This record gives sequence, C-alpha cells and structure tokens, in this order.
Amino acid sequence: MWTSILAFGGVALLATLVPGPDTAVVIKNSIGGGRRSGLLTALGCSTGQLLWGTASLAGISALLASSVVAFAIVKWAGVAYLCFLGSRALLSAVRGTAGETTAPGPRRSPRSSYREGLLTNALNPKTALFMSSLLPQFVTADSSPWLPIALVATTAVVSFGCMAAYSTGFATIGHVLRRPRVRRTVDGVTGTVLLGFGARLAID
Repeated sequence: MWTSILAFGGVALLATLVPGPDTAVVIKNSIGGGRRSGLLTALGCSTGQLLWGTASLAGISALLASSVVAFAIVKWAGVAYLCFLGSRALLSAVRGTAGETTAPGPRRSPRSSYREGLLTNALNPKTALFMSSLLPQFVTADSSPWLPIALVATTAVVSFGCMAAYSTGFATIGHVLRRPRVRRTVDGVTGTVLLGFGARLAID
C-alpha cells in the first residue's frame, strides 16, 4: 500500500510542478494579498483536488469524460472564470490601482481567497481527467479498500505543499514585486498568463 502511495505521490508532484491555473492564481494572490491570502488560495485549490478525487471514486469523473455535454459545461465555465480573473488583472495593470504601495493590498476576505482557488481548480476538467485516468493504475483488485482514499488525500496534500511553497516564496519578496512599476508589470503578466490558460482550455 505504501509503495503505491509513494509512487502516486511522485506522479502527483510532477504534475503539480507543471505551472497551471492553480499556480498563477496562488502567486497572484500571494503578491497582492500576502502570505495568508496565498495559503487560503492554495487550500481552495487542494479542496478542488479532493472534490475531483472523490468524484473519480464515485465514477462521476468517468461520466464527465464520456459525456460531451457535461465536459463542455465544466470546460466553458472554467474558460469564463479564467478569462474573468485574467481580465481583472490586466485592468489593474492598466489603471495602476494596485501598485501605489509596497505593502499588501486591502485585506482580502478569507472566503474570497479560498473561493478563487476552489473555483480555479474545480472548473478545470483536466483535473477530473487526470484523476479518473491515474487512480485506476494504482489500485488493483487485491488493494486495500483504503488505498483509493489515501491516494486522493495524497494528491491534495502534495498540491497544497507545492502551492504553499509558491505562496511563501512570492509573499516573502512581495515588497519588491509590489513596487508601482513592478506591480503593474506583474499584473500584466499574470493577467496575460491567466487569459492564456483560458484560451488553451478553450482550444483543448
């Protein structure tokens, strides 16, 4: 059982290290709102992982993968949300409203930070496909009934660990990244990246 968990954890780590929408949103909120905001966003992303993992165990992810309509609904909702976040960041860059101080911006509510992370992950159908295709490869007929649950939990823990590291790192140098000109550039890059992820999701 532990061999399967460790192997699965390694694959999950490699997948998490590939930059994606979760990474972009965590970094954005860590720079703008500080470490607390970034960690809450990371927690939201991990909750999304747990939801998709549970859905995979219940067979919902497989249904999503096989249903064109269901997949399209989740996909386009995800595209719309990423474009919304990206456009908002670009608007902030153009206006320069978030770059007038090196201190963190107005304190975001915990619910807002958490919600952004949760929706970014939960509206990404690629997470569902990843879970539904990967989990069966590590579970056999003679596996412990607790193994699938442990694998889902492992995914969430690995995801949160990586995102928390990003959050801590970018919050630490936030005083530099929040300088007026630098912050506008960061917002512009972040907005462009989020729009790019939205466009890629739309094309895939």
